[in-house]
Amino acid sequence: MFTPESTQYLQLVGRILIDGSEEANVLFRQFIGQYPTPISIKNMTNAEKERLLEEDERMEVLLAAIELGTMVVRSQAPLLGHAYSSQLLSTEMMDRLSGENQESLYLVGTDVHNDIIDIKKMFVGGLSECSVYPDRVFRRALLQSANGIAVVHNHPSGNVEPSSADIAMIKRLEKGSRILGITFLDFLIVGRNSYYSWRENQAFHKNEEEKS
Repeated sequence: MFTPESTQYLQLVGRILIDGSEEANVLFRQFIGQYPTPISIKNMTNAEKERLLEEDERMEVLLAAIELGTMVVRSQAPLLGHAYSSQLLSTEMMDRLSGENQESLYLVGTDVHNDIIDIKKMFVGGLSECSVYPDRVFRRALLQSANGIAVVHNHPSGNVEPSSADIAMIKRLEKGSRILGITFLDFLIVGRNSYYSWRENQAFHKNEEEKS
């Protein structure tokens, strides 16, 4: 009984080898007879590859496709930095945004280790001046397979206190992250030499409440 995976495997191999000729059909059947599953291809030795190339030059395209697929599986997203702490991330983003004189909002996507895999400018202008839609933020995060997100908003004026628009945005992002199962790491406002961290602010108030 064919599984969806085995059916797809046969279709992909057939798409490369079968060209309508009986010779190609024979070649396809011979190959599938020797390598009936993706695992059998994975275990193919260099000697076997050389033998296939000697038997028929059409195997070159198939083997190149296999090699490309292997390369894609092994490849990793380039790391763009680290988000191990709010302070570290804010410092990295202050350096990145130091030359900008207009307010903008960046999405930082991280993997399960809080290494940065994506940094994308999402909006330009103050949050009260531009339409900020969380669905665009989350769409980007999902497309990049981000495990966690941090949102960074710069204040060129240097005043890093959150505005009412900032607070409203934080609440929407926090709620959306919870629904989608994405870790909402932080909402940072960075100035010239200082920053505001929603996460650190939450922790500070929690500690104060526990003390009182």
